[in-house]
Amino acid sequence: MIDLHCHILPGLDDGAQNLEEAVEMAGIAERDGIEKIVATPHFFRNNFVYEGLGIIEEKCRELSRALEAKNIKVEILGGAEVHISHNLIVEIRKNRSYLVLNRSSYMFVEFPSDHVFSGIKELFFELMSEGIMPIIAHPERNSVFVRNPSFLYELVRMGALTQANSGSFSGIYGREAEEAVFSFLELNLIHFIGSDGHNARSLAPRLSEAVERAGMVIGEDRARALVKDNPRAVLEDKEIPYLPKPVNSDEIQKKIKIKIPFLK
Repeated sequence: MIDLHCHILPGLDDGAQNLEEAVEMAGIAERDGIEKIVATPHFFRNNFVYEGLGIIEEKCRELSRALEAKNIKVEILGGAEVHISHNLIVEIRKNRSYLVLNRSSYMFVEFPSDHVFSGIKELFFELMSEGIMPIIAHPERNSVFVRNPSFLYELVRMGALTQANSGSFSGIYGREAEEAVFSFLELNLIHFIGSDGHNARSLAPRLSEAVERAGMVIGEDRARALVKDNPRAVLEDKEIPYLPKPVNSDEIQKKIKIKIPFLK
């Protein structure tokens, strides 16, 4: 499996606090069946400021050497989780190679948990005009998308992709996010599952349980595509192979009720 979203680089943000913890996280990922991790530190969020963006590549190399020394066979690749900001297009033109995933044309876009900025469709159009394919990080944790799935549908229809957090499938972020992620799956509005791992304890980089639970809704093959085929296409800068037609919840007469045996 490939984990596209993980805060594994030590000492950069609210993820791994030191190299030892980063190595421990990689070991957890390897045992879960993850072969590649894209390191995605926060950009343009809170007080996370880096003197030079080249530090991302330096940290990737440092961690890769440490994993090799421990015989942990997980490949570390560079990326970012980019918080929406007023000067995003300017930053992309200056620092594109550091903001995208593995120097591809795909980029994570993060919103605040309770807000989606006005003009987001225009911004996404600008991003796509720059050759950037936006991937909305964990929409199931955003209250605007949860209350109004048709808005997420509109963004997906115009070309945006989405990534759900593995922890959302087991209720780590609360019941609302758990129910939302299954609803979005049913509506064909999820294209990737990433761990969004931050540590070796409560938010460790694991994907297998989420894939199993997703498979109960969309089938095993389609669930595996969210952690294998689609992420591999991103790393190779190709079109993702699993791209189901999105469904607009507003066009469904009766609200979807998903019967999941492990949801009580």
